[in-house]
Amino acid sequence: MKKNAVRPLTAAALGALAAVAALAAVPLTAADARSENFETYCAVCHGEDGKAQTEKGKEKGARDFTNAKWQDKVDDARLARSITKGHDKMPSFEKKLSADEIKALVAEVRTFAKK
Repeated sequence: MKKNAVRPLTAAALGALAAVAALAAVPLTAADARSENFETYCAVCHGEDGKAQTEKGKEKGARDFTNAKWQDKVDDARLARSITKGHDKMPSFEKKLSADEIKALVAEVRTFAKK
């Protein structure tokens, strides 16, 4: 590749990095930070804020993800198993979500414990 051909690619890459950095500087709200899968499958019961104060959440006795004691006592494997196989009144999502999507939701549930 010629030396002059590399410069436009470098400039484009730097421009893209600058755009990403500018977006990263904008603070996200809790709703902005939620994944599409959380919105689709979890928020109806657990709520956008993770407190399970939705109508469906109260009806089913959904878990409050902001409860620090619960977060401390439940490990990631248990969370993944609950999402995969269901738990109490929570349905199974193993036919709707891939293993990687379930792993991402476990990580997302953990974000509710952070202050």
